[in-house]
Amino acid sequence: MTRTLACTAALAASLLATCAFAAETLGPVTDEIGVVKITKGDPILIGGYSSQSGGDTNQGIDELRGAELAILDNEGTVLGFEVQLLGEDAQCTAEGGQTAATKIAGNPQVVAVIGPTCSSGARAGAPILWNAGMPSVAFGATAPALTAADRPDGFKGFLRVVPNDLLGADFTATYAFENLGVKTAATIHDGSPYTEQLVRAFEKDFTELGGTIVSSEAVSPTDTDLRPVLTRISTKKPELIFTPVFTSTVGFLLRQKTEITDLAGTQVIGGEGVFSANVIEAAGPNVVGLRIVGPSTDLFSDRFPVFVEAFKSEFGEAPVGGFSAYGYDSMLLTLKAIETAGKTDDEGNLYIGRKALYDAMMATKDLPALTGTLACDEFGDCSAATYAIWEFVSDDASTFAPGENPKRVYP
Repeated sequence: MTRTLACTAALAASLLATCAFAAETLGPVTDEIGVVKITKGDPILIGGYSSQSGGDTNQGIDELRGAELAILDNEGTVLGFEVQLLGEDAQCTAEGGQTAATKIAGNPQVVAVIGPTCSSGARAGAPILWNAGMPSVAFGATAPALTAADRPDGFKGFLRVVPNDLLGADFTATYAFENLGVKTAATIHDGSPYTEQLVRAFEKDFTELGGTIVSSEAVSPTDTDLRPVLTRISTKKPELIFTPVFTSTVGFLLRQKTEITDLAGTQVIGGEGVFSANVIEAAGPNVVGLRIVGPSTDLFSDRFPVFVEAFKSEFGEAPVGGFSAYGYDSMLLTLKAIETAGKTDDEGNLYIGRKALYDAMMATKDLPALTGTLACDEFGDCSAATYAIWEFVSDDASTFAPGENPKRVYP
């Protein structure tokens, strides 16, 4: 027996339902949400859901690998108990997030969850997990609404170590207006929470700086012919297109943009979702000159280079961008919170109060991590990371290496 919830399985599957938790006492712990008992000799289970299939596979795999290294750096244990990470594929969709979260939530021994990769997955999955009393620490879901003050109760158990897109939008708008000298811009999103909310924040910040948004377009993630959209944009003659869409869409956009004469001199800035060799393969020669906003890995903590070497040793290849570091930090924060919340009895069994664990996560302050020093605010934003602008300089996918291709051009 781990905890009692006044919720049915059907209700847990409802994305925005709010459950009434029943207080529970097990061993030395009483908790208003419930208690997980880990019998001596059994492992502590932590769920993880990320994009492990589709065009954004590299990102999701690296995030879970980073989390695995955090466990290894903690000697594979916390409070003397082995830690096991149970990974599920959330793809980069709401449906994938819902499926993965539902599967994780069905295991009452899971104490907490890291992930997901994408905001669409978090929007569907985070409420399911919290309805099961499982707090989640995201390593890639950046949409502002997920930690907004007016978010639904189902998202109150959601935290993240990756930056809120409000910060990224401000950074990108300032770079475009002040450093590039761009005064007119167009935007393209794909309807996902991440891309649409980031685009809207960019539009607001760019306009407040004195710029003009001349065109605001939307496409479907499944669209392969972007010529009609690009043609409409071309009539407004923007100096810049900001489009934080994902790999396949960016590939079509860059290839087809060359067919639109009036866009020949228009710069393109993409998002961190295409910080991988996959976008080089998708765009071909047209990837050269593409700039993206993403984590500034060379401004992470001085522990990051050591981590990169450990990653290479463990997995036989270098990590992609900063995604693995966010995975590491999400697990680090979770393990530290378990150390705070966990209590043992005289027989050596471990008890973790679910509300106590969530409170310990939210109380994180001044935690040295790979991306910097983590500190959680009242809404679950805990990130320490900074941004940079990166530019692809070669269309040879084998040359992908952050700092070389793409190279950091700002700051």
